[in-house]
Amino acid sequence: MVNRISLLLTAVCIFCGSAAAFEAPVLSRLTPGGGQRGSTVTARIDGKAGSDSAVAISVSGELQLRFTEKRDALEISIPADASPGVHWIRLWNEQGASELCPFIVGVIPEIAEQESNDRLAEAVELQLPGVTVNGVLEKSNDVDSYAVQLNAGETLVASMTANRILGSPMDAILQITDPNGIVLAQNDDDVTSDPLATFTAPQDGTWHVRTFAFPSAPNSTIGFAGAATYVYRLTLSTDAVVHHTEPIVRQQGTGDQRVLLRGWNITVPEAVLAADSNVLTGQFALPRVVRSVSEPVLVEDQLESAVLPVPVALSGRLVEQRTDEFQIDVTKGSRLRFRVECRRHDSLMDPVLRIHDSAGKQLQESDDISRSDSDIDLVLTAPADDRLTISLTDRFLVSGERYFYVLRISEPQPECEVTTEGTAFTVPADGELRIPLTVSRLQGYAEKLGFEVSGLPEHLSAEATISEKSGDTAKKAEVTLKNTGGTAWSGEIRIQATGEESGTGFAVVWNAPDGSLQHRFWLTAIAAAAK
Repeated sequence: MVNRISLLLTAVCIFCGSAAAFEAPVLSRLTPGGGQRGSTVTARIDGKAGSDSAVAISVSGELQLRFTEKRDALEISIPADASPGVHWIRLWNEQGASELCPFIVGVIPEIAEQESNDRLAEAVELQLPGVTVNGVLEKSNDVDSYAVQLNAGETLVASMTANRILGSPMDAILQITDPNGIVLAQNDDDVTSDPLATFTAPQDGTWHVRTFAFPSAPNSTIGFAGAATYVYRLTLSTDAVVHHTEPIVRQQGTGDQRVLLRGWNITVPEAVLAADSNVLTGQFALPRVVRSVSEPVLVEDQLESAVLPVPVALSGRLVEQRTDEFQIDVTKGSRLRFRVECRRHDSLMDPVLRIHDSAGKQLQESDDISRSDSDIDLVLTAPADDRLTISLTDRFLVSGERYFYVLRISEPQPECEVTTEGTAFTVPADGELRIPLTVSRLQGYAEKLGFEVSGLPEHLSAEATISEKSGDTAKKAEVTLKNTGGTAWSGEIRIQATGEESGTGFAVVWNAPDGSLQHRFWLTAIAAAAK
């Protein structure tokens, strides 16, 4: 009897092992969530490799990845010249692929958090001028504490990345205290729910930085929250930290761009952004992304006249004044699109835009695009030939160095964006897969849209619905992939939308948490079972 039970248990174990070997990989997050250029990091996998045949890839192609012996972690080799910022990582095998997972490449020294550091007396001493701590608030009521030495007049910048890019389900708080625990600076939410705090030391001494968190989705829990998923990267620096550049954006297609630097501890006020890069990579504790726009770019401080040309992308700040005013000349019946971008450039400003005619009559007032987007996007039809006055202010009448904006004025052009909810798809053997697409039509875009999939092998076919100008399919479409040969295949595909009338094509994308648009998807076709 005992032998029969043992044999049965053995068979169950073998079956379970075999079943696990045929599972698709899952990668929810990596711990730590990043590493320094020129280093090799062992990052624990939150998920599973799926099988011994699973492969780890970096979308950028810059990182070298391999599984550890137990296949529960990745060894990530980061070249010294790797691009700073977010890199996307995926696991795949013959059964499917994981969704993309972020891994952040930094430029200053990094360390791993050391427990126990809940109390100030246990605070981990960090070496400045700059360091990034990879930590986890791993249990309820967890508090992580760090100590730094500051000279009188030195400014410490403490910035956390957790919820916004790493997807950690936490709403963190940062505090800077004296040795007795008296809070001298505190921040809950900065531009996002991730905090940023600054502190200028009044005298030489030891100062403490501590962090704790609440759930990002509020619940009935009383007390600080924590879990293995509360992963964060905390950067502390007394070196240069750039919060924006002037100009804030660059025009598409321009060469090397000289920019002024705004931020903390800036000793060299200018830098050059290379023509083939959108990231400032100098000796900055945190890389700064400079986005591109289609309009000619101007800077408020360099204007020779309050009358703006059109089109224009104007970089401005509300430093001492609470309102900025500009003028534009319009002709009757002309249509202009006004966009005010703040949060997407990490500004604290909640903009309000008002437009008046030359007689002082208000023609338009605009605040938020939506409940989740505090920037502005409106179209105005000029009622007469006139010189209009544009005024910009913060909703709460606040000003300061971090209350900056980009005012974009142009003729409205029809636009369309088609998005997916994920980046990894699996077609069953001798079956089909339907990929839903969301179609966002802006500024009167009214073309029929067709779709095609590139990168497919011969035994996979694609069919797509037409997105009509109106009706249900104007906002929704679908691509159907069929595995007609029952043969295994894995690889990258791309989906393209094309306007039927203009012939203009554009990529279907996934909106990534870091603000980038990912257009490379992974498709797995499952092999038919052997007969």
